[in-house]
Amino acid sequence: MPRLLIDLSAWARSSHPAVQLRWAELVNGDQLVCHPVFAVELLHNSLTPAHYAQLRRDLDEGFDWLWPDERTAEVAMRLQARMATAAACGQRVKTADLLIAALAVQHGLGVLHYDDDYDLILRNGGETFDSEWLAPKGTLQGESRRSNEIRKAYRKALGERMVQFRDGQDLAIWPGHRLMDERLRENALPVPPPPSVPSEGLD
Repeated sequence: MPRLLIDLSAWARSSHPAVQLRWAELVNGDQLVCHPVFAVELLHNSLTPAHYAQLRRDLDEGFDWLWPDERTAEVAMRLQARMATAAACGQRVKTADLLIAALAVQHGLGVLHYDDDYDLILRNGGETFDSEWLAPKGTLQGESRRSNEIRKAYRKALGERMVQFRDGQDLAIWPGHRLMDERLRENALPVPPPPSVPSEGLD
C-alpha cells in the first residue's frame, strides 16, 4: 500500500474512538505524509501564536513532508478539466482537495480522508491514486457534528469575553477562559457564562 497524504477531514476525526487505533498504526508505521496544502488549512485554525508554533513543530517532527511544484499545478488543472467534461459541475470540488489529489497522482501516493471529493476526483479525473477513507463513509458523522457544535460554543464564549477588553491589551491571555475571567473580574467587568457544550448524544 502506498503512503498516504493527510487530508484535514481525516486529521479532524483522528481522535474519534472508532479510528484512534488505525490512526496510531498509520502514524507509528510512518505511512502518513504531510504537505503544505493540508498544513495551511490546519494552521489557519490555530488560536494563538504559541498554538501555531506548537502545531507547526508537531507537523515537522511527526511527519515527512512533500512539497508541490509546477508539475503539481499542471496535474491539478488536468484533473479539473477532465472533471468539467465528465459530469455536470464535476469540477466543483474543493480547491485544496484537487491539489492534494494532484500531488497524490504525481508521486504515486494515496490520500487519507473522510470526504466525498476524492472519490469524485478518482471517478471523473482520469487519473489513478488510492482514495482511502479513514472510516467507512457516514460512520463518523455524529462525532463530526458534535465537534463542530463544541467549537461553536467555545468560539461564542471567547467572543463574549473578548469584546469586553479594551485596546487588545489582554490578547496575550486568549484563549484561556479562566485567565480571561480573572482579568474581567479585576476590571470590574461582568463574566459571561461558560460555554454551553452539547450532550454526548448529539448526532
